[in-house]
Amino acid sequence: MPSKEDYFKRVMILGQYCYPERAEETTSLVMASLKSVLPEGPVRDIRELLPEPLRGLWEDASLSGKVDEGETDCITLAKNLGNYPYRAAAERAFEVILASIREAVDDKSVEKIREMLPLSVRPIFEKAKSCAVDGSAGDFL
Repeated sequence: MPSKEDYFKRVMILGQYCYPERAEETTSLVMASLKSVLPEGPVRDIRELLPEPLRGLWEDASLSGKVDEGETDCITLAKNLGNYPYRAAAERAFEVILASIREAVDDKSVEKIREMLPLSVRPIFEKAKSCAVDGSAGDFL
């Protein structure tokens, strides 16, 4: 089980971030955006599937800044709160964090999490597989 510091180092690599603070901000923003649009049940269930330190980060993630209460798309929410110039930049942030989640959980949990994600995020979760080191990476290592 990695430490928070190790987890953020991995996020820095996946996202090609220069500063650990950017990895922390991105993790919090993506997790909080997801939590804000999911019903209480999936928020709790995803939490239970995450190992530490991700579980604690999921619990602590909350939105800050001016939040559009009517926004139902977590990617748009993250774009606006994260000051991303384009939706694609926010999608990339999601891809990085979702890849880190894929790396941290087993295949059963990956499938359970995928089913609980908003429909708009599921393709990004699938795309994240290509940058995550998961079970399929064993064929190449």
